[in-house]
Amino acid sequence: MKDSAPILSQRSSAVEWSGIRIMFALAEQLSDMINLGIGQPDFDTPEFIIEAAKQALDQGYTRYPPAKGFMDLREAIARKLSAQNKMQVDPDTELFVAVGAMQGVFNTILHLIDPGDEVLVVDPGYDYYSQIRLFGGIPKPVPALEENGFKIDPDDIKKAITPKTKLIILNSPSNPTGAVFDREILEAISSIVIKNGIHVLSDESYEDIIFDRKEHVSFGSLEGTKDLTVSIYTFSKTYAMTGWRVGYVTANKTIIDEMEKLMEHMVSGVTAVAQRAALAALTGPQDCVKQMLEKYEKRRRIIHDGLNRIEGVSCLLPEATFYAFPNISKFRKSSWELSKYLLKEHRIAVVPGSIFGNQGEGYLRISFAAPSQVLVEGISRLEQGLNAMRHQ
Repeated sequence: MKDSAPILSQRSSAVEWSGIRIMFALAEQLSDMINLGIGQPDFDTPEFIIEAAKQALDQGYTRYPPAKGFMDLREAIARKLSAQNKMQVDPDTELFVAVGAMQGVFNTILHLIDPGDEVLVVDPGYDYYSQIRLFGGIPKPVPALEENGFKIDPDDIKKAITPKTKLIILNSPSNPTGAVFDREILEAISSIVIKNGIHVLSDESYEDIIFDRKEHVSFGSLEGTKDLTVSIYTFSKTYAMTGWRVGYVTANKTIIDEMEKLMEHMVSGVTAVAQRAALAALTGPQDCVKQMLEKYEKRRRIIHDGLNRIEGVSCLLPEATFYAFPNISKFRKSSWELSKYLLKEHRIAVVPGSIFGNQGEGYLRISFAAPSQVLVEGISRLEQGLNAMRHQ
């Protein structure tokens, strides 16, 4: 009898489950949990955005939207990019409204990467590996070391480039480390990509969650980089709109046209009412963003100070995002072993650093997108767990 053929394609089978989702699945089986692994704001979407969505429903925004996004939303995005990101973008030909930042990442890799192409990724950094492998690309990690504040060294990028290098993915502000890549670093990288004709995917999802007046530099704003850069943004983090699934991409017309073409075959377009909510977010009062940032700042101090009080733990002060990335290498356990131990024995969920690349081993990602009292209790459980492990 002939062996039955596999149900799934090789392409699909090669994609791994998200390590973060695996941890959350384990956490859901337990009670009395404190979850410091979640990567989304704990705030509700601001009321004026919700009201705009309600009004949009009354106004009949219940039909198919344009595949590239409503023009008035794209025009508002273009104004924001000009004022905040120092990028001049044609809303008609260089902007695409996406189903969150994730669709922007997915589509960029889909459109630019052929089997065998190499993609440079920051290590530790967000898990872009599955999307790269899905389309036959080869991810090549470039280290961002703690002694450098988790900021990538442009010389390491230069060394990693080969004739097969097609794309570099930069994520600043960075998930999971909270690092912000300085202008000097990005300018050095821009010289490298311009010289080699390599595209850059600049994931700027956390652009508004930055502390101590650090400067956020959009890679596409640097001289000579516009046509080589795909810049990705989202409403999810800035406006606590993770469930609305609205992001946007700016790139040259050729890439945006491909995204529009494929949108018809994927999901037709971003939900109409969610786009109206996104327009309200951009054009409405921005006090909500400032208020959330002030609360994140207080929480950042709680987490940073609390972690550094624990014997055997050290943690840099995050420059941005709502993540801390403490070093736990002194405990001589893998980050997965330590995370599972803390979850099962002390009811605290954190994310193992190895999920974010080989250089992430020996670290944990801890989210401070939670109320202060939850963070205090979380630090207490973490300390109890690590102290108990130390004395085993």
